[in-house]
Amino acid sequence: MYKITLLFVLGVCFSQSIYAQDATKNKAIDSVYHNYLYDQRVAYFKELPVTKGGIVFIGNSITHWGDWAELLQCPAVKNRGIAGDISYGILARLDELINEKPRKIFIMIGVNDIGRKIPLANTINNYTKIITKLKTALPHTVLYIHSVLPINDTLINRQYYTGTNAEIKVMNARLKNMAAAFNITYVDIYSLLANKEGQMPARFTYDGIHLTAGAYIIWTDFLKRKGYCCN
Repeated sequence: MYKITLLFVLGVCFSQSIYAQDATKNKAIDSVYHNYLYDQRVAYFKELPVTKGGIVFIGNSITHWGDWAELLQCPAVKNRGIAGDISYGILARLDELINEKPRKIFIMIGVNDIGRKIPLANTINNYTKIITKLKTALPHTVLYIHSVLPINDTLINRQYYTGTNAEIKVMNARLKNMAAAFNITYVDIYSLLANKEGQMPARFTYDGIHLTAGAYIIWTDFLKRKGYCCN
């Protein structure tokens, strides 16, 4: 059961094969995002009542497992996380998000791209498309780009996740630069949850990548303290 759960959480489950081209080497890469969980969650989101002007957190399992409305004590906050999602999956499901016309959107995606060996150029290209589409369709919505979080090399199961903190740091540097280019706030949660060795401390994670309640509390307290949410 644990292995099955990890397969869904990290996005390496059986699914329809959809491939993209490596932006730098002209070769096919695994850009699969459709699977049972993804399709079920997207269908679920589409059936929810449409309420305008909310605050949306969109991302992968890190977002999916967060009780954002409760943590932030704000009923206007909506969770649009899907465990296992990648940047291609986020890009494919923006229409439902745009239809909600939220006043704020917090985006966190990329750790599964690294784990799936999707080239960084592809992920940044997808991010650029995501931000461009959102800014065009929702010019009055405030966007935030979260950093990718650190992992704990001792706790993580390398059979299912092979990404490294070195790769995550490189991606975060690119995300920070991209946020600046788009005049979007970059929210550095990596530094907030990393120890001096650049690892996520064991008290913040139960499997090396996913968060404890204590980590979510530190994260959301930071968002409130900075005035990012909810206000």
